[in-house]
Amino acid sequence: MHQWIKYVVINTESGLLRSGWRALVFLTILVLPPRLLMATGGSGAPDAPNKAISTYEVGISQVAYYLPMVTWILIVSWFCLVFLERKRLGALGLEFSRGWWQDFQQGLLMSTLMVGSIFLAQVLLGASRPALNSWWSSGGVVGPLLRHSMVETTWSLLLLTLAALFEELLYRGYALQTLLRGSHPAVPISILSVLFGLSHLGNPNSTLLSTANTILAGLWLAAAYLKSRNLWFPTGLHLGWNVLLGPVFGLPVSGRLIPSHPLILTSSGEPLWLSGGGYGSEGGAGATAVLTIAILIIVWRRNATANKSTAPDN
Repeated sequence: MHQWIKYVVINTESGLLRSGWRALVFLTILVLPPRLLMATGGSGAPDAPNKAISTYEVGISQVAYYLPMVTWILIVSWFCLVFLERKRLGALGLEFSRGWWQDFQQGLLMSTLMVGSIFLAQVLLGASRPALNSWWSSGGVVGPLLRHSMVETTWSLLLLTLAALFEELLYRGYALQTLLRGSHPAVPISILSVLFGLSHLGNPNSTLLSTANTILAGLWLAAAYLKSRNLWFPTGLHLGWNVLLGPVFGLPVSGRLIPSHPLILTSSGEPLWLSGGGYGSEGGAGATAVLTIAILIIVWRRNATANKSTAPDN
């Protein structure tokens, strides 16, 4: 019995914990700070925005909330890599190695084209109507309002960068990567993509389609990780997607308008199957189509690269 338990827990070839146990250790340590705060009467997060209001006021408090979260998940990832797998933190995929900036830029460019395509389709089909925000009037630019919009946009960029990095570390970081080392890719990618989708169920105006699209986005970002084997490509995709939707086009980002005073203010309505209604474009069929196409492109490019690297020399 003892030997059987040891076999279930330990990989006899490597002498390491099996990948499922390593992922469990990572997640267990990761949630310790909120549990400790709750036990002492504190709170692990700032007050959530009113679910009936889709706007999200952005400032230093929101940015300051994400900084320790990103720091903590990096510390836990380092601990698990070093003590559970004898690897360096660089194995996580955030090293400034050769090509990292190209991967990040590629992610930004691809997501910009994707969101731009969705936005254009919504406008052409009458589901969305863009307009310049209140900082522009018939008499020209209203200076104080423009400055307020730019300040809020700057805070939004910082917030969305930290949020994208945190979610990539959580869903495409150590947990996914360690499971990939011990099982077929389809299993951990499916599990973590579903969890990624379900984590957005509580967002304002979420729907069955918005949840399905978020799961699809999890597959898209996981495919990007498999293609690049680093987190720069998926983080660039994630960040570009959110920035174009929120600060630039003024559409809700997963149910919340971030910031409340974007550069362009877009109103959306019928058909809701395209616009996504109050949840934003991520709850519409346009996102479904674009995400599906993007996944196929990334997988095709990954396979083409793999085939090229293994082709025999003539």
